[in-house]
This record gives sequence, C-alpha cells and structure tokens, in this order.
Amino acid sequence: MSNTLSSATLAQTLSAIQSLDLEPIKFKAMRSDDGYGWSAEQAEQLAVAYRRFLTLHAMHPERQLSPSRDVDRFWHMHILDTRKYADDCQAIFGRFLHHFPYFGLRGDDDARALQEAFEQTRELHRETFGEAMIGEPEAGAWCSVETAPAEAAWCSVEPTSAKAAWCSVEPAGAKAAWCSVEPASAKAAWCSVEPAGAKAAWCSVEPAGDKAAWCSVEPATADARHQDKRVPVLN
Repeated sequence: MSNTLSSATLAQTLSAIQSLDLEPIKFKAMRSDDGYGWSAEQAEQLAVAYRRFLTLHAMHPERQLSPSRDVDRFWHMHILDTRKYADDCQAIFGRFLHHFPYFGLRGDDDARALQEAFEQTRELHRETFGEAMIGEPEAGAWCSVETAPAEAAWCSVEPTSAKAAWCSVEPAGAKAAWCSVEPASAKAAWCSVEPAGAKAAWCSVEPAGDKAAWCSVEPATADARHQDKRVPVLN
C-alpha cells in the first residue's frame, strides 16, 4: 500500500469508490446502437471490475496500471459522461483521473511498457482481491498451433465473462486468419488459418459437453501430420 495517502484518507477513498453510482454507465454500455450491447450480467461484472481498477489506483497511485480491454471500455463510457466523470473523480480522488489513450501504440518499447503495466496490474489484483481479473485468459480455454517456425496461430475463449474469442496469426505473404464466437447458441468459438498452399489450421472450443478446446493442422501431403490438442475449459 502506498504511503502517499494516509489510512484515513485511503479508507474514505475506497468507500467513495464502492458508493460510486455506475447505473447510468451500465445502462449506456448495454445499448446495442450507441453502447457495447452488453448483457445486464456483463455490465454488472464490468462495473465490479472497474471499481477494482479504481481501487488499485487509489492504493498504488505511484504505479502505472493498465486495465483489461473491457474495463477500459467501461472507463471510456464513464469518461463520456463528462460532468459525472469530473464530479466522481473529485469525490473519489480529489482530482481528475486522466486517461491516456496512446499508451502502447508508440512503438515496440511502448508496447512492452503497456504489457508490463498490465502484468503489474494483474499481479496487484491477485494480491488485493485474491482472484484473477474478470476476463483473464486463464479463466477460459486456449489452444495454439504452429504450422511453421514463423507461422503461429492461436485462439482463446473466456466463457466465464463476455464469452469473447480472438485469434492472431503471424503469417508471411497473403495468408489469412480469422476467428469467430457464437455465445448465443452453442457457445462455439473457432479460428482458422490458411497458409499459402493447401495447409490449413483451425481451432475450436466447445464449452458444452466435455468443454474441450482443440486445434488441428492438415498439411497438404498424404502422410499429413494431424494434431488434436484438447484443453479443459476452467469454470
């Protein structure tokens, strides 16, 4: 805990964070046309996560912290209500809590600094609240495949929070990668990579049933190597 704030002042700050009225922010975030289209459950989860992020700011004002993507989105929505955000910052911190939107975008060193800040935030969250951040990848399932040393594709799903899926690929040439999630139906997530030639790699998560994640690679040759990796989804 930082010595910047006295115990009495810190206690008041933490109390103000817990008393913060986030209902208007949740309402806007749940709208599909000008919000994020979150469900009521998602919005409530992110409100809790946002309060925790503000709590870490209060407890460690000397640290450079970085929120998860969805907490950052919730923060953005709060900031857009400019009058409320300014009043809330004053009530909680006695100052305006600024948001710097370019962190991590100004080159490789800045990107590494952002990752370090996020890792630090994650560690402080575990130490303070005794659990992983909402939406932390280890709460879900992931798999990966390497079709060649320089071609890596991977996919991750977080069924405990927003049921989000993403994948990334570092191919050469015009090789494509894509990923999709269907949380409303079978909660299936998949990603696919099509390297040059006939090789294909894809990944799928099936939270229903045995809740397994798998990934396969099919090289073009007849003596193809077929890889099936199953990873349990943690609830």
